[in-house]
Amino acid sequence: MDVYTNMYEDHPDVKIKLKTQSLIYPALHSLDMVLPSYWENSHFPVLPKSLMVRLWSEFFTMNISLEMAMLFNQHVPVESSHLFNFVNWSSLLPEKFKKGHIYNSPTYANKQKTKQNKTYGTAELAKKYPGFLDVRAAPLLAYDSKLHGLPLIYVITCQHDILKDDRIMYVPQLQNAGVRVTHNHIEDGFHGALTYQGFKIGYRIADQYGSWLSENL
Repeated sequence: MDVYTNMYEDHPDVKIKLKTQSLIYPALHSLDMVLPSYWENSHFPVLPKSLMVRLWSEFFTMNISLEMAMLFNQHVPVESSHLFNFVNWSSLLPEKFKKGHIYNSPTYANKQKTKQNKTYGTAELAKKYPGFLDVRAAPLLAYDSKLHGLPLIYVITCQHDILKDDRIMYVPQLQNAGVRVTHNHIEDGFHGALTYQGFKIGYRIADQYGSWLSENL
């Protein structure tokens, strides 16, 4: 990820400087699991919400408590509420990607209970597994100073991808930090489309990406 790229290049033992970086439908944060793209693609094949949440939670722990808290969007403690400013889609997404969705204020860990009167998120989860609040796992939380100086970046977003909004919000963040960005949004694309070489869309995305690499390497 980008933050790691800067850490890598700033290391005194690293002499190689990266010329480009490619972000091909990456996951950029796990704070808010109710972005519009999560609603629209929650049951879309390849990467439904249930699988995405499980992958995120298992990146930090095999404890299913974190997975359940993430699934109900109750995993961020109130002490970290300021981080939602970095992922507030109501102010960061262009209008055409909001599609009439209404932003709901975050539900913080250990505050909200379900209809069954069970608390899925507690503040202890963030203390045990603070990784999901770490900028190294969530580049969207990075300040401009962390992003400034990154190499030229190519970003692919797909309309039918649960992670679409992450990248849509990230592109202007990179640009505001002075990073040169080429953003290729695929209207008929879906998560993993580039690897589906048996489909025309896979060849099309690969050709576009290959052309960009040829021009910039």
